[in-house]
Amino acid sequence: MAKPAYHHGDLQLQAHLLALDTLRTHGDTAISLRALAKQLGVSAPALYRHFSDRETLLAELAIEGFESLRDRLQAVNQEVPRTALIEIGLVYVAFAQEEPNLYRLMFGGRVLPKGAHPRLDAAGKGAFQVLESTVARARDLGYLKPSSVSLMTAAAWSLVHGLSQLTIDGHLPSTKVEPALTEGVLSLLLDGSRADSSQQTEQSPQQQSQQDLTNEQP
Repeated sequence: MAKPAYHHGDLQLQAHLLALDTLRTHGDTAISLRALAKQLGVSAPALYRHFSDRETLLAELAIEGFESLRDRLQAVNQEVPRTALIEIGLVYVAFAQEEPNLYRLMFGGRVLPKGAHPRLDAAGKGAFQVLESTVARARDLGYLKPSSVSLMTAAAWSLVHGLSQLTIDGHLPSTKVEPALTEGVLSLLLDGSRADSSQQTEQSPQQQSQQDLTNEQP
């Protein structure tokens, strides 16, 4: 079979696309620069001119994943903050289910340790900031208690990340089948964090009796 002819710059793109396809099908452990070079019909040194090592290539794949996730999160309608937060959670979990191996790579510190690739860290922060800004807006408009935005964002992120990991690992029903699962769990967090002063904690009969006596005193 004839080797493909490349124009300047095509090899880097073709290697990236082939690596992404390999990741989706077999996971990150199946990716090696030498194997990719062989599949593309080029020498390994030719590929190393574009990617200094395997980890650099994996970082580029993870960057693409975070940018895609950010774009999906940014597309969520922000008109109603509570609805936006639930929709962001649904989009987040759906992304993990559609791209399970890419998702594992993005958040797998074992393969791509934090701080080793500044562009990757920036891409991850970009996706995180969409959630953070939505939480801040919900708090400022009175949909959440006036607590720390960073704390609320961490809680929401931990929740959707945990749901994502559990569903792609088969420990929870797929939200493609039961999307109400994600929405219901997120609602528990949001409703427990509502800034609604009109809603008081339910009193016991003894507390209610004492309150009635207090109200009857002149």
